[in-house]
Amino acid sequence: MLANCSPIKLVNFAVLQSQFRFIQPKRKIRDLSKLFDKYDIDIDFAHQQGDDSIQVFVKIGINQCSKPTPGYQVFVEGVAVFKLTETTSLSEKDISNLKYFSTVNILIGYLRNTIVTLTASAPLGPYLLPTIDVNDLFKKKKEAAT
Repeated sequence: MLANCSPIKLVNFAVLQSQFRFIQPKRKIRDLSKLFDKYDIDIDFAHQQGDDSIQVFVKIGINQCSKPTPGYQVFVEGVAVFKLTETTSLSEKDISNLKYFSTVNILIGYLRNTIVTLTASAPLGPYLLPTIDVNDLFKKKKEAAT
């Protein structure tokens, strides 16, 4: 099946910061997935509209609480620049979804790969960021702003 390209184009992507820390567990870990499921995942994002581009910033903190769970503590921050093309056939709602929801989702995906790379050679093996409910992130962001 041939794929059509999206009207939202990724122009550039950069990792601005990445930090990794291994916290030695006191006892043997029997189930890594249960351990990884305990990690708090904090995600924040911001959009900046330019004349013909959209900059998106995303920060992801994993297990960054005051008393972190043993294992991994990770922080990554990235930025991406997007351009929107071929908007004449799109509704305002579709354009808004591309500019906001899609761009954050794409950037989280790129940062997910950064996290896997940071942890690939770590003692517990790679950490794969779980699937994120982007709609819930936007809802919480809106609630925090009011």
